[in-house]
Amino acid sequence: MKDPYQVLEQKKTDIERVRREIEALHLVIPLLAEAADWIENGLPLPVRRFPETGTATAKLARPGRLPAG
Repeated sequence: MKDPYQVLEQKKTDIERVRREIEALHLVIPLLAEAADWIENGLPLPVRRFPETGTATAKLARPGRLPAG
């Protein structure tokens, strides 16, 4: 039979690992989702910041064309 304290510690470790994985997924979602995905789900488009100018913009790709830059 397993030691309950050891099982509890393993579960805590597993929970923390899953929390870090979820946080990482939240970071990459804007990088992977296309504008149509955001619009379809009623979400605001992600904003890209350009540090050299301090401006922000959301770029939409036109079908059949690659976005500039």
